[in-house]
This record gives sequence, C-alpha cells and structure tokens, in this order.
Amino acid sequence: MAIPVINPLQLGLGLGLALIVSLLAYRLDSLSESGAIAATCLGGLVFGLGGLPWAALLLGFFITSTFFSRLARARKAILGEKYAKDDRRDAWQVLANGGVAALAVIWQTAQPASPLPWLVGAAALAAANADTWATELGVLSSQSPRRILGGERVEPGSAGGVTTLGTLAALCGAMWIALLAALFPPPLLRPQFSVLAVLLIVTLSGLMGSLVDSFLGAGVQVMYYCPSCRKETERHPQHRCGSTTTYLRGWRWLNNDGVNAICTLSAALLAGMMGNVLIPTPSLPSAALVTPQPVGLSLTSPAFSAGDMIPSQYTCESADRSPALTWEVTAPEVASYALIMDDPDAPLGTFTHWVLYNIPAERRDLPEGIPNQETVPGIGTQGRNDFGRVGYGGPCPPPGKSHRYRFTLYALNLPPTLPTGLDKSTLLQTINNHVLVSATLEGLYGR
Repeated sequence: MAIPVINPLQLGLGLGLALIVSLLAYRLDSLSESGAIAATCLGGLVFGLGGLPWAALLLGFFITSTFFSRLARARKAILGEKYAKDDRRDAWQVLANGGVAALAVIWQTAQPASPLPWLVGAAALAAANADTWATELGVLSSQSPRRILGGERVEPGSAGGVTTLGTLAALCGAMWIALLAALFPPPLLRPQFSVLAVLLIVTLSGLMGSLVDSFLGAGVQVMYYCPSCRKETERHPQHRCGSTTTYLRGWRWLNNDGVNAICTLSAALLAGMMGNVLIPTPSLPSAALVTPQPVGLSLTSPAFSAGDMIPSQYTCESADRSPALTWEVTAPEVASYALIMDDPDAPLGTFTHWVLYNIPAERRDLPEGIPNQETVPGIGTQGRNDFGRVGYGGPCPPPGKSHRYRFTLYALNLPPTLPTGLDKSTLLQTINNHVLVSATLEGLYGR
C-alpha cells in the first residue's frame, strides 16, 4: 500500500468547508450539537483528503436527505413515538451514516489508482441515502406498510415496515448517489470507469443495503414497549410520554444506529465484490510483485556531467531551457517514464522545478527546450512546478553557495494514461507502488 501524501492546505480548506456546512445544518435544526461536531470532523476528513469528488458525494447525501427530512417533518411528528430519535442527527447517527465512507477516503488516499475505495465509499453513502429517502418519503404513502419479514400489515413508522413508495424512494436515493459517483470520480480513476458499471454497482449496492436495514429492523433490532401508550417503540429508557419503556424483542445491543452502520457496511462490501468483477483494478503488477530480474537505469545529459555545474542557458539567468537528457534501461515491463527535477537545498525546503510524466516507454531521451505546455505530443504530460507554472523552471537560487539540482527518472509499470494536472506530491503518491527502477542525475548551480 502506498504511503499517503496529505496536502495540508486541502485538509485545512476541507475542514473549513465542513465547519460551514455543519454550522448551517445546526442553525437549520438538522444537526444536534454533538452531530455538528461529528459532521465537522468527518466532513473535514472526507473533504480534506478526498477533495471535490468526495465532497460531492457527501454533500449529495447530506443536502437531499436533510431536505426530505424537513419535507416529511409534519407527518413524522405524528409517528415520532416510534423512532428512537428525532430529525436532528446526533454524533452516532452521523458516524453510522458516514463512517464507512470516511474509511474509504483514507483507503483512497493510500491507493489513489484503485477504483475499489471510490465504489465502496459511494455505495455506503448510497445505502444511507436510500434508507433516509425510504424512511422520509415512505411515511407519506397512503398504503399501510407491510413487515418485510412475514408480510403482515404494521403501523406506519414500524421498524422493518416497507411500502411501494418507500422502496421506490430507496431506489431513487441510491441512484442519485450512483449518478454523482459515475459523473464525478477522482481524476485518476476516470480512464478505468464505465459510467454504466458504476451506476449499476452503486445503485444495486445502495438498494440492497437499505433492504438489509429493513430486514434487521424487522428481525433483530432491539425494540421496546410503552405500557402507557401501549405501543412499540425504539425509544429507551423513556417514551415521549415520559413512561419507562420495557424490553420487547431483538438483540439488546443492536439499536437503530447499529442497524444504520450495518446497512452502509453491507452495501460497501457488496460494491467491493461487484467492483472486483466488473471494474477490476489495473492488471499491471506492482513493483513488489515483479519477478526479480536484472534491472538497471542510467540517466545522463549531453549538457553537463554528473556533479558538474549546469550551464547558464538552462537557468533563470538566461534562456531557461530544459536540458537534453538520455537514458539506458534494462528493466522489464516498462510501460512509461516519469521525471522530477527538484532542489533539495532551497531555503524553505525542497523546491520542485519540473514534473513530467506519461513519457512513452519507447523513448530513451528528451530533447532540449521542451515547450512549457501541459501536453507535449510524443514527449508526455507536464505538471505544475513550485514557481506556479506548467513545465520546466530552471535553477534560480539566491546568491551564495551552489545548490544541487536532481533530475530523477522513474521507470514505471503504469501505462502513459495518467490525467493532467498532477503536481509532484500527487505524482509520487500515484506511482508509489509502480516504480520498477529509478535513476538520478545531479548537477550544481550557484550565483
């Protein structure tokens, strides 16, 4: 598993966005105090590590589920005696609905090129959304619900009760998250995904997760009885009327929050299994699994020798052109190359001067003066350097001691299909388990 590379700025922005959303939800009476705290922490993790694609999934769930909760609030108030909690989600509800997705984001951070974390996280949120839509819209049904186990008629709001409207709402709720997952996947996953396959996997997994919720509610969720109202309820130790409730049936440790957590987990597991079949991870072997064979990579430049001064035409004091590079390789299974040039002696820490990837496997050299554009036909894709520009930025140290400038070439077993827009940290994170061999050429420059 790759070592996660975390962007502190993105993490901070994610936490800020989560805080704003949580405070707004708290002001709208959709979250309790503990729920707002939990949502801030969980949302900050999801937004901060996963970026906009994961934020879209989480917000897609939270906004729509909150809307439908408020839409059905008047009807649910009549049935409030049934439910363990009201519409204001507390910390346990937030974690039950979003905890599996948060774990999937951490997994995605460690394995950014694997499609499984995205499918698993999306399916977990699809199940939570399906269950919420079924609950909030199902109570509007003119039909009396039937218990999913046995089929007998039960009162509206009863655990394990289902209606046609509620089931259709669950399907639509799962499909909504599936649509977001299919249309807005993380950039590294876009070449691997079929929109239809993602829609199918996430929708079916989310719907099945909501049905698992209903089965557990009808069969083993703990239920209590209010002797004063003579009604079955999830509330304990006191009913809304103030009377002490008594144990009626089910596993005492499995309350509604536990059922919701199992609902999302079951959807995640199903999506993972379906994803392995319908959207397999790239078949290229990781570096750790390559059969040991003689490997080697040497990197040189006709412009300067290793350890020598870099000529000024390749620096910011002159033409600032990228130098020509050549290499020899004996590593098998090379599918592409990537190149990073940096300065480890920069005053504020290592400074990145050049990021180039998707270099075709058949190349054995780079010409001088590669244009500073994102995609260079036949050469590769250039990322943004620490000057804030795409392409090559030559040595430009402050006056004083000469700095070292490292040109590091990576031979990869990844095909040259990585998306545009990768910076050094994202590129290193992506190729972490796919480096067959690397070589470094170091030159010096000072002013």
